Amino acid sequence: MRFWCLLLLFAFGISAGGIVQGSGAHDAGFVASLHSITRDELLTHEAILASDELEGREAGTPGNEMAAQYIVSALEHYGLRPAGTEGFYQPFGDGFHNVIGELPGSDPSRRSEYIILGAHYDHVGYGTRRNVRDQPGQVHNGADDNASGTCALLEIAQACTLLPQSPRRSLLFVFFDAEEKGLLGSKHWVAHPTRPLEQLKLMVNMDMIGRLRMDRVEVYGWRSAPGLRPIVSRANRAYGFDLEFSWMNRSDSDHAPFFWRSIPVLLFHTGLHEDYHKASDDVDKLNLEGMERIARWVFQMTYDLANADNLPCFRSGVTEESETRRREILESPPNWRNRLGLSVERYPLPGNDVTPVVLRVSKVLFDSPAAKAGIEPGDWILAVNGQPITEVEDFLTATLLTSHREIRLTLRSHHGEDPPIEKTVTVEGPPIKLGVQWMKDEAVPNAVMITHVLKGTPADWAGLEPGDYIYSVNGDPVDPDRFEEMIQEATLSMTLEVEHRGRIRVIQVPPAGAKTTSLMPGLDHVLGVRATETAISNFYPGKRASQFTTLYCDGTSNVALSP
Repeated sequence: MRFWCLLLLFAFGISAGGIVQGSGAHDAGFVASLHSITRDELLTHEAILASDELEGREAGTPGNEMAAQYIVSALEHYGLRPAGTEGFYQPFGDGFHNVIGELPGSDPSRRSEYIILGAHYDHVGYGTRRNVRDQPGQVHNGADDNASGTCALLEIAQACTLLPQSPRRSLLFVFFDAEEKGLLGSKHWVAHPTRPLEQLKLMVNMDMIGRLRMDRVEVYGWRSAPGLRPIVSRANRAYGFDLEFSWMNRSDSDHAPFFWRSIPVLLFHTGLHEDYHKASDDVDKLNLEGMERIARWVFQMTYDLANADNLPCFRSGVTEESETRRREILESPPNWRNRLGLSVERYPLPGNDVTPVVLRVSKVLFDSPAAKAGIEPGDWILAVNGQPITEVEDFLTATLLTSHREIRLTLRSHHGEDPPIEKTVTVEGPPIKLGVQWMKDEAVPNAVMITHVLKGTPADWAGLEPGDYIYSVNGDPVDPDRFEEMIQEATLSMTLEVEHRGRIRVIQVPPAGAKTTSLMPGLDHVLGVRATETAISNFYPGKRASQFTTLYCDGTSNVALSP
């Protein structure tokens, strides 16, 4: 016991990390609290919770009880209010107990609203053949599963108590027990809540956040309430994580019982690994720097959510969504506007080494501009406005982006049997300025989700990808119902706020037919990273980005660079 007390004293007496820099619009008090979250303190917590002495923290065992005592001692040291049914404890089942602390909100009008931050502190102990992936009978310390989430939650709890003023809403820090036995702790809390369930606005869960690799963090539950994804992404600006926003409704961690009761949830996870549920899941395998960044990010995000004027309610549509549905949307054939009234297909010419491929007209719509120009199915299209063309996407780019009312097609009629001729075809409708298709997404209301990007268009050169979200156009928040109008009304280069996998950037995209001078070095300031190397290597082998200053998108030759 004396040794154990010394460990507690060491853990809670350790000095806070140094304050290195500010954090956006937050004040100095917030920044100081943020930087109290350190990898040194995370390591101290880990060294205790994932030690052999606790024998794997299986629920109902002496090692699990020692872990619970350690957590309670920390919450008492931080000055949190007990929020269990017996002080900090909420006993249930066969000697199990959740541990719960509360930080009351500072706003009388919001204090009765709660956000839960949760993590399970139990693991599998010595294991059985049913719950370990190696040999049972060894101590399974679970340094990542889930001492990592528990330690991060302890650090976030401490940081919240160091704030000059508590957030407007109340925060509950819930350390769930018996997760490994079937989410028993979270199921018990939801069935017997220690605070009114109807006043719970959000549940944030951290499960296995100790193995950050390539800055990749998996995010689940973000579709459970409209607007959660932008909040998560904006908080990510200071950290730069590559966020894997999944549409999967996971049911294998402690957020699930809350989700089943129509409460918005978020789950953060750094992914499975070779040591999952093995005795080798030890402290020396952890990415402590990554844990520190994730804990600070979740602290900042929670602080902003707890201080927001309003929080979104549960989205019932989330229960019908899945990763399969997301793939169906992004992999469905694009339906580009047909401005000529014809469709083309790539047609290989067998045995022809000089002209191995042509574009063949596969369909002509009745009374369309193409029909009026005398174009028929089976005709070969050799060039657009004098530029040879052999790819369907290049043809689409040339016809969809042009702002001219007419376009010249070089054809060979009658299945290529006639000599080449030129025909002028009227172009219908406005140009597609960006070269994207999009959809409204109820989970991200003030944005549009890009579903398809046409090769060779301004959006393609800017590096936009299917699954990205556009949040604003020229500084104005996106109205999904009039997004096309917003694009058409932009007569000069468009400034877009785009989110790609949780990373928000502001880019300038010139409309088709425009000439744009970049801000050197490189073209990436104007059209994104892809333009810098791809365009130059394709058109000017051996040259560097800094040798060029101007880019043209005219919808025919796609792109031209001039020194």
